Amino acid sequence: MSGECLRVLYVLGIYHSGTTLLSNLLGQLEGFFCVGELRSVWRKSMVPNARCGCGERMAECQIWSQILHAVLGEQHDREALARKIWQWQREAVHEVHTWRYVPGLLRQRSRGLPEGTPLASYAKELASMYRAIAAETGAAVIVDSSKEPTDAALLLMMPEVDVTFVQIVRDPRGTANSILRFRDGGQPATQRRLRQSAYAALSWSAGNMAGAAVRRAVAPSRSMLVRYEDFVSQPADTVHAIAELAGKPAWLAAHPEPGKVYLDTVHTVGGNNNRFRTGEIQLSEETTWRSQLHPLNRAAVTIMCAPLMARYGYQLAS
Repeated sequence: MSGECLRVLYVLGIYHSGTTLLSNLLGQLEGFFCVGELRSVWRKSMVPNARCGCGERMAECQIWSQILHAVLGEQHDREALARKIWQWQREAVHEVHTWRYVPGLLRQRSRGLPEGTPLASYAKELASMYRAIAAETGAAVIVDSSKEPTDAALLLMMPEVDVTFVQIVRDPRGTANSILRFRDGGQPATQRRLRQSAYAALSWSAGNMAGAAVRRAVAPSRSMLVRYEDFVSQPADTVHAIAELAGKPAWLAAHPEPGKVYLDTVHTVGGNNNRFRTGEIQLSEETTWRSQLHPLNRAAVTIMCAPLMARYGYQLAS
């Protein structure tokens, strides 16, 4: 990657919406490098056994060991610096309910980064991290699937970053069902769980509205909305369209069987366990929520998410 501009493709979305799969496929394109949920790198660099998506410990991965050395220095100095940056991150872009802070960050954009604040300090270190990733990998486009809208809003205040956004949305009933099943250790979420379902619905609505606010802050040519259901039905076309958005058109390696894709090894610092998955996989819309999600849970999610569901083309009676 040459020049001073760091080209970043930032993936927005709610957890359990397909962000890991989408970003991993984007990272397989020529000239692209997927870092996964980069916002977790400061915390994980302090954990001795934190693993890269390649399966190796980050400290031993041939790529991340070099990046961490470039940004954080020698091992004995690394934890103290990483802890300081992590503190700046928590104060600047937060870790929980980040959608609450997006309006303030977007307003701050016109004034620039206030010197001497955690926001400015964190932005400086994040730029250094992107710069080290580009130098080590030679990538023209860095794919960052950190998801959080606050992080996305911060990128708009960093002049050294040329950012484009792709926001992936999924039917909230599918998202809620996946969240409940995850919390139940993979078991079907057939029990009444109104409180958890309502919280999932709130997170879906607030998070997607915050993501949309960030996308509205840039020109239409620099952002895209993708539905999970369309992505899994047409993965190659979806990935190609996003690559064009990022300014470096490329196609996925073709698979002879419809609906299947190859997953190569990725060097991601964060994301769900699907980032360790390799080989060919069959993509299809996950619809178990239609039969597994308790009727009351389903009703609660539908009622709370109805306005945005209509905007995204989801049928309330599905």
